[in-house]
Amino acid sequence: MERRHITFIFLAASLLLMFNMLNNQNQQPEKPAPENPDIAEVDQDEPAPDKGDENQPDEANPPADKPVEKDKVKYNRQFASLGSADPKGGYRMLVTLDSKGASVHRVELSNPFYLSYEHDEDGGYLGNLAFDETDGKGVRTNVVGPGTPAAEAVAKSSEIEGGLKPGDIITSVNGELVTTVEELQTAMRKTRPGEEIEVEVTRTPSGEGAAPQQITFTIKLRKFPVEVIKPEQTKLPIPNGGPPKIVHHPSAFLTTLAKVGSLSARNGMAEIKGLPSLIDSNWKTTQVSDNEVHFELTLFPSDLEQLGDNRKLRIVKKYRLDKITDETKATEGYEIHFDLELHNESDDSLSVAYRQLGPTGLPLEGWWYAHKINRGWGSAGIRDVTWESENGSQFKMFTVYEMVEQEEEAAKKGSDPQTPLYALGQDIKTKYSGVDAQYFNCSMILNYKESTPTIDLAKGTCGPIGPIDPLYKPRTDCTFTLESRAYPMAAGQTVTQKFNIFAGPKKEDVLAHYGLEDVEYYGWFGFVSKPLLWILHTLYAVLGNYGLAIIVLTLMVRGAMHPISRKQAKNMQIQQALAPEIKRISDQYKDDPEGRLKAQQELFKKHKFNPVGGCLMMFIQLPIFLGLYRGLAVDFELRQAPLIPGISWCSNLAAPDQLWYWGNIMPEFITLPGSMFSLGPYLNILPLVTVVLFLVQQKMFMPPPQDEQQAMQQKVMTFMMIFMGVIFFKVPAGLCIYFITSSIWGIIERKMLPKPKNVPVVIEAKPESIKQPRVRQAKRKK
Repeated sequence: MERRHITFIFLAASLLLMFNMLNNQNQQPEKPAPENPDIAEVDQDEPAPDKGDENQPDEANPPADKPVEKDKVKYNRQFASLGSADPKGGYRMLVTLDSKGASVHRVELSNPFYLSYEHDEDGGYLGNLAFDETDGKGVRTNVVGPGTPAAEAVAKSSEIEGGLKPGDIITSVNGELVTTVEELQTAMRKTRPGEEIEVEVTRTPSGEGAAPQQITFTIKLRKFPVEVIKPEQTKLPIPNGGPPKIVHHPSAFLTTLAKVGSLSARNGMAEIKGLPSLIDSNWKTTQVSDNEVHFELTLFPSDLEQLGDNRKLRIVKKYRLDKITDETKATEGYEIHFDLELHNESDDSLSVAYRQLGPTGLPLEGWWYAHKINRGWGSAGIRDVTWESENGSQFKMFTVYEMVEQEEEAAKKGSDPQTPLYALGQDIKTKYSGVDAQYFNCSMILNYKESTPTIDLAKGTCGPIGPIDPLYKPRTDCTFTLESRAYPMAAGQTVTQKFNIFAGPKKEDVLAHYGLEDVEYYGWFGFVSKPLLWILHTLYAVLGNYGLAIIVLTLMVRGAMHPISRKQAKNMQIQQALAPEIKRISDQYKDDPEGRLKAQQELFKKHKFNPVGGCLMMFIQLPIFLGLYRGLAVDFELRQAPLIPGISWCSNLAAPDQLWYWGNIMPEFITLPGSMFSLGPYLNILPLVTVVLFLVQQKMFMPPPQDEQQAMQQKVMTFMMIFMGVIFFKVPAGLCIYFITSSIWGIIERKMLPKPKNVPVVIEAKPESIKQPRVRQAKRKK
């Protein structure tokens, strides 16, 4: 009996021990984040122990019909960089890539003139380092882009070479303790561009047993560069109060599969059920060089077991950036070469279709005063989706207004919104699809010539990416999705789809170089805008200041129209001089409209007055005004062009002058766009000066009222002038300078004209031809 008990206890203990060993091997803890995310570090599952069962296949010697999955590993999230943020670093941009979804995390332009307006309250620019918290011990840097102030930091210890490195943990800024990302952001808001700060970091050197180092760096901050692509989030208010809910938007240029064999995914960026997520997985990362990074993810037979045995698909995404040389043109270097490779490593053919997401997080610059217009009727949004056919015969802009409206309608019906891209599919090929902002654009240009073979697109859709913005709906982030046709890949075949991702400024010559001219639209009077802008740029090349160039351009335009405007001013003077006589004629022929008209015509002919003479000037000025308005509102060169260098007021002639920020004291119906009385979050002084000069001109040119009706008309005109001031309160400061200069010219021109002699005109008697109809009319009454 005791022997049986001992045997039972021994066997039970043995089984329990074996179970614990197996359980520990199947649930290995994750390794900590890599100290250097530029080098891939993986978590590889150990092979399961041999159970000695003859019925189980030997993993060391698998049967010939089952591929080995020893390379099936998990990777930690990491970041990689392409290019440089230093304008002398040999690149137009700094690109940060994310292994999660093999996506583009951020694109920053290195040109020092392309500065951001979205970080005015964030202090100086240290570098976008993909911060990560470390449980109250500081903030970890996961990437340090070349050319950023962080990369160019100087350590106080001469033994430390180079600046900050990935894996460094920031513990203080200017002596202020930093334990969380929020505390780091608070400390950086106290800094200013051009300021030198001291940053303390903890660095753990490579090698076992190495003690952490405490290093103090001196860093000279800069202004934030423009981010054509950036991570974006939306803060959704909680109905019952409390902190807002933060929703992070998807990264840019995610890729997933629409079809694999008989398996397919729903619309949008939904993924195929049962397969590993290509969007949420961390891809294997290989930094080939400072300007090329490869990502790789493999679907093994166990992932594709729904399709049968021996199925294996490897997906590779390659990003490459061109380096700038002395021979590179100023219009080149704004594209990221993106190759999507599908490798069928199965023993059988496999039909595959991919689904590609577009860019996200374009700049919100100008969201409260944006002047974009659509080619049809109505305004464009802050960020809109653009599409053009390969032969350039068709172009379409899908505004964020349309997409948000469709999203809301679909939400009410409980359906899945889908905005199809224009004429996409068998009918016509796509040249590019992009997201367009006020001054920057990011487009995916299909490279059909180098793709091997070309996979035609089956369909494309566009819509909001993330929640609808609760503050102002047109600020909602949007993008597009391209889906290829299912391509039958033979065993061992590789398919490569090549794209060129343009991410740059909307400068006319740059857009023309990439075939994106149509995304820049000047309106109906573009034929006037372009010559005027050419003259403006030429004047700037001579004067060196766009404010002066606009003034000189206005003087040139008014000088060219001087004969017409002088004639108009003289015409207005004659009208004022004839006002008493016109009033007398009106009283004399009060009941005789025909006689009154004939008497006035004789009076006008005698004094050479043309009552419609002022209309000619208006018809000539209208195209010039609208053309110049569109040119000043759209032209990229005026962005960040100051009226007076060194002064923050009116430092952007393409935007309102922004004298004083009143967004924190004025009600939202005034500060936010959308309402009739919206003025924006700033007090602008130049529109007020413009309206005052308009009223002065009206007072000078308009004859005094001769009756109550004319007095009421003039009051209405004054009210309309003030209302125009409200409408024009957010026009570009450069346009206000044009109005002010033109108004001053008109006032001086009027003052320099000699006053006409006010000779009274006397009409002794009415012509008989005018009296007779009244007599006959009287007889008929009798």
